[in-house]
Amino acid sequence: MTSMHRPQSRYGHTANGASANLREGAPETPVLRSRKLKVFGAIEVAHLRLLPGEVETLPFKGHLVNVHLGAPHRLVQRRNQRTHEGLKATGAVDIVPVGTPAYWRMAAASEHLSMLLEDQFICRVAVEEGADLDKIEVVPFFSASDPPVERIGLALLSEMEAGGLGGELYAESLANVLALHLLRHHSSLGRSSRQESKCEGGFSKRALGRVTDYINDNLSQKLTLTEIAGVANLSNYHFARLFKAATGLSPHQYVINQRVERARTLLVLTDLSVVDVAGAVGFANQSHLAFHVRRLLGVSPKALRQSS
Repeated sequence: MTSMHRPQSRYGHTANGASANLREGAPETPVLRSRKLKVFGAIEVAHLRLLPGEVETLPFKGHLVNVHLGAPHRLVQRRNQRTHEGLKATGAVDIVPVGTPAYWRMAAASEHLSMLLEDQFICRVAVEEGADLDKIEVVPFFSASDPPVERIGLALLSEMEAGGLGGELYAESLANVLALHLLRHHSSLGRSSRQESKCEGGFSKRALGRVTDYINDNLSQKLTLTEIAGVANLSNYHFARLFKAATGLSPHQYVINQRVERARTLLVLTDLSVVDVAGAVGFANQSHLAFHVRRLLGVSPKALRQSS
């Protein structure tokens, strides 16, 4: 007989009841009747059935989006000193932003669909759309109708329970749509902040500055497209396209240009050998340095040093 490792859940437990670390805290009152969980990349989907009672949680390490599937019932909930009390209707949506403690008191048994989106995923979606992360904050939403969220949730629930061809890709596409919906309708992001955050080519000035600083600080290292794109929280494709639109150069061309400029400075201002200069700016060898210096500056490294 072989044993299987069960993936940990962001809700504090695995399917076999073991403790998990992705979400600190647990309900103070055991109101959970049943639970089904599935992780699709950056989103975790849970189908929950709860007994009447109270639940108090510490902050989630992601943005929690909850859709009430059961019959209407009385509910009291509190987040960040804000309290909401009333009748929770079927299809009502709640949003608990990352890092927010929460409290619920339920008067009757209930059924819920909960979706937990990784904060890093939402940040990446925001940056790819040209938004400034410093101006974005997902805000709490209390038990109100949001039909797009309900439709996305029901589609994810169906995928979790039935599955099908391309299920993982389909679910991740739904996660992307959900993230965009949260940014558009449940965050501090406004049209003006989107426009202010863009420079020519649609790249955030702040993101472009982070990237160029990172490149210049690490010229001596092996720099990969994935590594550089990660600094801007972008996929390789989006990063390469936006970077070229903003600078006129591909990321590779920009890195080579910066290495040649750094080599020019070292050749002119120091007594380092050409071999040492090549290593200091990230070229594989002296020949590699010489090739790009001639190509961009029109002279050899030796001639450049002598002319200075």
